[in-house]
Amino acid sequence: MNLKQLEAFYWLSQFGNHRQTAEYLGLTQPAVSARITALEKDLGKTLIDREANGFALTDQGLEVAEFAVQFLNLREAMLGRLQDRHKRGVSLGLVGMAGLTWGPRLRKALLSELPEMTIDIYVGSDLQLRRLVEAGTLDAAFTATGDRARGADFAVRYEVGWVARADVIAGCAQPMSPDDLRSLPLVHYPKTSPLFNPVADYVDEMAERSAPRHYGNSLSAICEMVRLGYGASALPLAALESEIASGKVVEIAATEGLAPLHVACTHANRARRKQVGQVLELAREQARAWCAEHGRYSSFVDL
Repeated sequence: MNLKQLEAFYWLSQFGNHRQTAEYLGLTQPAVSARITALEKDLGKTLIDREANGFALTDQGLEVAEFAVQFLNLREAMLGRLQDRHKRGVSLGLVGMAGLTWGPRLRKALLSELPEMTIDIYVGSDLQLRRLVEAGTLDAAFTATGDRARGADFAVRYEVGWVARADVIAGCAQPMSPDDLRSLPLVHYPKTSPLFNPVADYVDEMAERSAPRHYGNSLSAICEMVRLGYGASALPLAALESEIASGKVVEIAATEGLAPLHVACTHANRARRKQVGQVLELAREQARAWCAEHGRYSSFVDL
């Protein structure tokens, strides 16, 4: 098995057509077919369902296609790292909460303190950043799950609580019990989020539930849904600190508290430790400074 075989198979799985695949790769159709056949022989598995009407992959083919794109991404990441023009660049991943709080301060500090270095910033969910790390795209990543990276010596603690627009909880007595909260329309994270499990019991699917359940695919989307009155949500309160202060959104007192969210560096590229170390040092300074200014719902933690 080699990368040329995987490349041909991946693009065939995307185009579903030998001719288009051959044109894209600059090969002949027989050459594409030969690479696919060789890959099937090496793996000992049939990857293409040749009895189907039209192009279709077997179950094993679907699995191999998922692995193939990871191999190809790793190859591109490796080649990029080895090119001189990328040696002074760093790719940084920030989970949504970090990206919306101390992330902007860090970006400004990086531009000011390391003007010669190109910094690419990816803001996404833990799952998205983990996939980018696995693909070799990121040099450093700050997430809410995973083991702390070597050399990463701080975290930011975010208090998690229930919030809603005032009209959503009009007439509701506080503090609210889990049953009271369950009766509200709720805005929630997808199941892949680290915030899902702590409040999973509130997102029941029982037929007798009296209110809808809404889902956002990112922190910013959920915050906007809360602002627009879709329902109540349990989230890091710092994300809506200004709205809470102005009264546009209210914090809901609850009889049961929720565990805080900790964001720390969970990936650091050791092969580029000098550049990554500079970024982590600035991240430490800016996270500490941001927490000092926003101490109501967050705190800086030395590890």
